[in-house]
Amino acid sequence: MKSIQYYDFQFRHRIDLREYFKKYYSLDFKSYNGNHVCTTDPNLSIHIGGKYENTWVRADITSSTKSDFGVYLKYGTVIDWESIKHDCSVVKAVQIVTNNRNSLPAYKTSHYKKLESLFTKTATRFRYSRLPEVVDYLNNRGIDHTSYAKEFNLGSPKSYDSLVIDLTTANTPAPEVQELLTDLFIVRRPLNFEYLPFVPSVIVPVHDKVGDLIGFHGRRVSPGTNQRYYNTGFLRDCAKDVLYGEDKSNIVSAIGMKQQLILTKGIFDFFACYQNGYIQVLATLNKGISVQQFDRVMKYPVTEVVVGHIASKERETLLGLMHQSLSTVDLSLIDTAQDIDDTVKSGTSLSDIVSNALKNMKATEAGIIAASIKKRKVRMDTLAELGQTFLVQETDLGTLINTSKRSPRKIKDFLLEEGNKGRAVVQNGGFIRFPKTFITTGVLDGFGAELRTLLHLLLKTKGRDTPINYTQSSLRTDLELSQAVLIDHLKKLKLNGYLLWKKEIHIKKLKTKQKRTVVFRYYSSSIKFG
Repeated sequence: MKSIQYYDFQFRHRIDLREYFKKYYSLDFKSYNGNHVCTTDPNLSIHIGGKYENTWVRADITSSTKSDFGVYLKYGTVIDWESIKHDCSVVKAVQIVTNNRNSLPAYKTSHYKKLESLFTKTATRFRYSRLPEVVDYLNNRGIDHTSYAKEFNLGSPKSYDSLVIDLTTANTPAPEVQELLTDLFIVRRPLNFEYLPFVPSVIVPVHDKVGDLIGFHGRRVSPGTNQRYYNTGFLRDCAKDVLYGEDKSNIVSAIGMKQQLILTKGIFDFFACYQNGYIQVLATLNKGISVQQFDRVMKYPVTEVVVGHIASKERETLLGLMHQSLSTVDLSLIDTAQDIDDTVKSGTSLSDIVSNALKNMKATEAGIIAASIKKRKVRMDTLAELGQTFLVQETDLGTLINTSKRSPRKIKDFLLEEGNKGRAVVQNGGFIRFPKTFITTGVLDGFGAELRTLLHLLLKTKGRDTPINYTQSSLRTDLELSQAVLIDHLKKLKLNGYLLWKKEIHIKKLKTKQKRTVVFRYYSSSIKFG
């Protein structure tokens, strides 16, 4: 979740307060005596420049003036304004402003423009200040840093003091440079440079899709460093929204031309792909993929997404997001125990890595699940268009599952009745869609008590980002079944293609011994109906 400080800074410097007041409060302003003064309320004005640029101030309020909910603010940002007007929390005020800003024109304060200029200058200084240990690290990772230094401003920082000296000019004296650097790197406390990247690091500037500054992403190269990767500036708050490389037009064009996107986790995997001719590549900057990033990936005009995330948890998340979106894009996971750049450095060609991922995906468990997702999506879309589906309310299905332990006939009759009603369209969520073939082709006749287990898992997994993780004991408790009966249900469902799961063994180290737990990860996306 983004911090309040992030929103406060962004709203103050990226929303024209005059336009905001005009659109949402019908207030007009005219310039007078160095400020914008409200034409209908002369006690209200907006600062034009300086430290309090683009903030409002009221001349008729003193520190002793109180409202029903506390002291009135004499000045503040747009967040403060909405909090007062709606008598609400800051969080609620942020939501209000977020909804309102979409209809306002683009805007940047003079301070923000200076910050952008300093961001570019800082990135350039980092590019030219390559530390020997950083150069050695890049060479060892097989990154052609000389070829791409200018294109991506790949570099490394020196000391804070040296950067201040480099950036100081007659128009921008040292104190102003220090203040701008504080905003640029988002130093949390004065004189504390904990969040500044002034340690030996590989560092790249990061922009959003339209080219606006976000921050710096870095990798510390000093041995024994606990936090190897870090983000500075706004990137600390919005890393989950960013795909590195989206601001490069040649990358976006290559993705569209090849109809393929390679998604890497780290910056070095990104460069390994890029320098080997695979420029249709984006990176999540050493993070697992978020819902926001996945949604951005799925909006690209591609038929294939090749994923270079190798951690099992990250791969499971991707499959879960595929289920949630029911995407028709072919997903392929690179099958290697090493990161892409390490694999390439060891002698394997990148073309082999990518082609093997595309070729071998179908033979893997993950490939079976991904193919099932795609197949189900196509089938359900086709049936829905033909009017051959029906909807069942989740609460009704849940109640039935809880009250029909010994009566599979009751469940079958319920589904037959719902199918005959033919409910096909609803305004709100809370429903599960079934093909009519589930009740018309004799599928129900093949089920016994295991139907209740199947529907229970369907309800549990619906709408989740990842597959549901269940121990057998928890599942038995929920369904009030013995282990023997539950195992029989799961085996029958899996054998007949109605369910897929992955068995995992978790080892928890206790003080005197180890605890072994067997869990199953169930994929609702693979459940077929008819």
